[in-house]
Amino acid sequence: MGYGLALSGGGVRGAAHVGVLRALLEERLMPEMAAGASAGAIVTGLLAAGVSVEEMEGAVRHLSGKGKSYLDPDYRAMAELAPRLLADGEISLAGLFKGDRLAAYFTELTKGRHLDQAVLPFVIPAVDLNSGDTVAFTNAEMPAPLAHVKWEWEGFLGQVMMASSSVPGVFVPRKIGACRLVDGGVTDNLPVDLLQAAGARRVLAVDVGTAYKRPKDDSVLEVLSCSFSLMGRRLKDCGICCGALVLNPPAEAAKGLLDMEAMEGIMEAGYAYARSRMGEIRAFVESRIPPGSGTSAPGFGRMLPAPGGITPP
Repeated sequence: MGYGLALSGGGVRGAAHVGVLRALLEERLMPEMAAGASAGAIVTGLLAAGVSVEEMEGAVRHLSGKGKSYLDPDYRAMAELAPRLLADGEISLAGLFKGDRLAAYFTELTKGRHLDQAVLPFVIPAVDLNSGDTVAFTNAEMPAPLAHVKWEWEGFLGQVMMASSSVPGVFVPRKIGACRLVDGGVTDNLPVDLLQAAGARRVLAVDVGTAYKRPKDDSVLEVLSCSFSLMGRRLKDCGICCGALVLNPPAEAAKGLLDMEAMEGIMEAGYAYARSRMGEIRAFVESRIPPGSGTSAPGFGRMLPAPGGITPP
């Protein structure tokens, strides 16, 4: 029985997704479809583009060593900030980094593929600042309607991956069509609901979000990181419906949202964690018990029952 793979946001902790994916593919447990927000959108986009797990691992190692070179500070906007702030109190800085270098790198990795050239059904959410809606980029043919979600089939994988990863205040919003897009994790950090709306009945979800911790200092990145951690904690349970097994790989090595040097170690920790849970994962993925029926053996992480005790068809 097939399954869908949902991957959460979490900054550099998203490298754990690659380790988990490697463990799954070693067991020939290839997902039939995938959805991911923010960091999870990057791995989802690569998977949808047909990028091998070996290539993904190579990208993680590359970013661990040279990732900071892909951060392009918006010096012009920063230079204009102080005079405007002093003159009229207006703060016009859209983000610390433009994100163009990372977008170009994602486009290179995905070979410039359009959404309709993806080799796997997928969903990648981003948030449109103009409307406040979630824009769910997909190649699924007939996804179910969801409140405040606009399904979109136009765009390029690399650009969509960057849009979903554009943490507000850290990266400048990405413009795709008439939309000004920021991090998909703002409204749906673990997009199980979007994956199910696109057709998945059984979902393996990987949550690399972290428990809330007080900011170590008042720096912009530290405050944003902790704020997103708190927001993600409150939102993710709202988006998880029936039929999901949630895995929580450890990612303590990350010191911050953009601690790229830690990515390789986080990836390996994700792999080791998935291997240690493989018996449970395989039992869940291959089980003929209807997802969410509540009859599965205990120990399945957070195996969530169907709302109201209703078993999905």
